[in-house]
Amino acid sequence: MKIKAFALAFALALAMAVAPTAADAKGRRNVQVWKIADFENNAEYMARLEGFRFQWGGGSGASMGTTESRRATNGLGKSDEQACQWALLSALLAIKADAQARGGSRVVNLRSFAENTDFVSTTEYQCVSGATNSRVYIRGTIVR
Repeated sequence: MKIKAFALAFALALAMAVAPTAADAKGRRNVQVWKIADFENNAEYMARLEGFRFQWGGGSGASMGTTESRRATNGLGKSDEQACQWALLSALLAIKADAQARGGSRVVNLRSFAENTDFVSTTEYQCVSGATNSRVYIRGTIVR
């Protein structure tokens, strides 16, 4: 009988601990703005991009078309900023692969579009964070 009482008490305590998280998962959707420089100051991220060039908010060149990426990452155990940086890295790697597959040497006019409206900045990008993940939506123009 003691084991059943303990199991019931444990289940009740677990349910109470998880309840605020469940409510947060249902309603949290924060559109945040982060500094591009903070991402670029991470040597690990820059090494993964292998020197491929991205220009945020402007640029010119012989256009080879547009590209975009929507990437999400698990935010559990990470700060929103860490999760957003990881999602940005994933998005940039996808855009880099697309650009290189089309013969492009860089991507210009890079911008966020988290709210279905272009957010153009040379210093910041947008990220959407929820209770369990963070997402980055970016697009740009591939050039030679």
